[in-house]
Amino acid sequence: MKPVPFYLLILLVIISCDSKPKVIIADEKTSTPVEMPSNSPGTMPNTDVHQVVAEEILQAEKYTYVYVSENKEKFWIAISKQDITKGHTYYYRGGLKKTNFESKDFNRTFDVLYLVSSIIDANEHPGGQIAGQEPSMSETPNEKPIKGKKIAGTIALSDLMNNKAKYNGKQILVRGECKKANFQIMGKNWYHIQDGTKTKDKNVDFTITSTDVIQIGDEVTFEGTIFLNKDFGAGYRYDIIMENAVVKR
Repeated sequence: MKPVPFYLLILLVIISCDSKPKVIIADEKTSTPVEMPSNSPGTMPNTDVHQVVAEEILQAEKYTYVYVSENKEKFWIAISKQDITKGHTYYYRGGLKKTNFESKDFNRTFDVLYLVSSIIDANEHPGGQIAGQEPSMSETPNEKPIKGKKIAGTIALSDLMNNKAKYNGKQILVRGECKKANFQIMGKNWYHIQDGTKTKDKNVDFTITSTDVIQIGDEVTFEGTIFLNKDFGAGYRYDIIMENAVVKR
């Protein structure tokens, strides 16, 4: 009788071992969270952003498993342990697909599950647009928009966008019409303004945070500090943003 080749012997040992479900290292990578917004300041690059609704929540010792729906699809995701509210809408980016994922906490195997690095409640996202969308213009403007006075020394938004490093960390004046407003998110009001100037044949849409209150259609001058690569977490990063701005009246 011929001796069994060494590699066949190893294969037989592997086959005869415990046949319980195994965690597959990785079947498919989707985009991982990189940066946020981007057709303009405060928009996301078009890299696999998911908007899901939490249908079921399982809390483990270190992780939270969430059964979510996205359009007509339903699937499980796993995130670091945190409070998730059933019925709420959440955003996340990317994810690592696993099949036959074994959870010892619940003594069950998930046929398909996505490991997600971070997730954010739609009610708490910092006023940005989602996945390459154009700034929303659907909000109803004021019947009589405010037209604030023009102030000398105001920087055109196109100049700001073309010379970001020059203005980084500096307090400047910008002026424009409010095209979008999100109020009291993370303790701030988030505004998108445009002043009619363009870069690459597109109107510059610029994001500003402020505690002052203006409305859609108001044309005002803001004074605030410019920040580059501002990261608010959960994949939401602004290439450029003005923060702590005040309206100059």
